[in-house]
Amino acid sequence: MRSSAAYRIWLPNWLGLLLLAVLNGTVRGTVLQPRLGEETARRVATVVLLAALTAYVHRLQRRHPIPDAAHAWVVGMSWVVMTLGFEFGFGRLVGKLAWSELLADYDVRAGRIWVLVPVWTAVAPEVMRRLTLPQAPHEPETR
Repeated sequence: MRSSAAYRIWLPNWLGLLLLAVLNGTVRGTVLQPRLGEETARRVATVVLLAALTAYVHRLQRRHPIPDAAHAWVVGMSWVVMTLGFEFGFGRLVGKLAWSELLADYDVRAGRIWVLVPVWTAVAPEVMRRLTLPQAPHEPETR
């Protein structure tokens, strides 16, 4: 796959990540939170979203392989910029949330693990690219 083709396919597929995150947040707020409480629901939803992101990126990589590590890192970092831009932009402009409220999800000292989502979003394209690389045939050892 040529580099421009990789970007044309992978960068717009960030919208799939956004859809997964919105669905995950809806389930967290309507199903998990009433049953588990806010903090536990947030942790469970974070783990579920990480699994969903993993499956989504793996599927993309199997269907449209990224050609090399450089492209994978550009995709991952672009997705993080778009994710954080959306999260903070939407939170501030639409949700009217204070910066302290937006940043609270990133406070690992308070038991929040949401920071794993942007970290995994950044590295997942390269991890999945490496995991799906064709394996070289194993040559028998000669003695």
